[in-house]
Amino acid sequence: MTRSDLDGSGDPADPATGPVAVRRRRLPRASRLAAGLVVVIAVGLLLVPDSLGLDQSLPFVGFVLVRTPATLAVVVLGLLALAVRARWWPTIVPVLLIAGVSTAALVPRLIPDGPAPDPGPDIIVMVQNVDRGSADVPALAAVLRERRPDVVVLPEAGEPFRTRLTAAIGELGYRSWSSVPPSEADAQGTTVLARPSLGDVVVRPVPARFPWLEVTGGALGSTRLVGAHLASPVPGLIDVWPVELASLARWCAPGAGPAVVVGDLNGTADLRAFRAGTAGCTDAGDAAGKGLLATWPQALPRWLGAQLDHVLVSGGVGVDGFDVVEVPGTDHRGVLVTVHARP
Repeated sequence: MTRSDLDGSGDPADPATGPVAVRRRRLPRASRLAAGLVVVIAVGLLLVPDSLGLDQSLPFVGFVLVRTPATLAVVVLGLLALAVRARWWPTIVPVLLIAGVSTAALVPRLIPDGPAPDPGPDIIVMVQNVDRGSADVPALAAVLRERRPDVVVLPEAGEPFRTRLTAAIGELGYRSWSSVPPSEADAQGTTVLARPSLGDVVVRPVPARFPWLEVTGGALGSTRLVGAHLASPVPGLIDVWPVELASLARWCAPGAGPAVVVGDLNGTADLRAFRAGTAGCTDAGDAAGKGLLATWPQALPRWLGAQLDHVLVSGGVGVDGFDVVEVPGTDHRGVLVTVHARP
């Protein structure tokens, strides 16, 4: 064996040494470029699937559930990598640019709005998904006694749960309606409670995959309030989900009049379909600077997860505050907001 065989300096014309030496010099660089490209693409799919037009298909729609912590992790790791391995900049810089796009979309939801318009009576609204009727009834009843919301929207509560809850809070005088008949399971329905302070209201069903309820009249004045539970973007319902989001324009679109949308909307502002369907509405979470506070899943910290439970207002209705409560037995946190209805 010669020296040229050992150090790769053989004659390029010699097929025994030249081509082998060339391949040894070029393959590592090509591998690094390919690995860097894979990293950049993976980060893009994770952090900005909406910008790539992929956020209405699985599994990309689910990436929004970890967008906030994932963006933070990418920024921190990217800066550390740049400090330690500056020569990796061709990969790190595009990754940090993608994280910057994601951050730019998240930061405005941490900045509180100014004072809300206060055209009419203050009405406290609450939404609490009860997870197929499994929420702890005494615990939920205790929250209602303490906070006294005027309107309570309970997704995944049908007649069985409504009956148990109203028996536990009979002294509070709430009236209640379920969106489904007694024969349907809790998971199919949405229950709405109205405190006596709301006055003489009318409740109407709204057709949906999991039927909703619209409340009008009484202290709501000219404001329409809908208690909603949208289909989830899961296999079997992924085609229903964007259609139901689009239907929110009935309450949110400019010219639709004063309205409040309360419920588990199974979406966040990270999704194009959510942004389109709710255009014209103000999200109470964003208005309070708490738009990144997770309401699902309750088992994880509030900074890790997604805000699926919303209170939206439109048509000159004001909104103040965004308080979160935790009720055992369900995978969702509850939300309480004060809205200023239009007289």
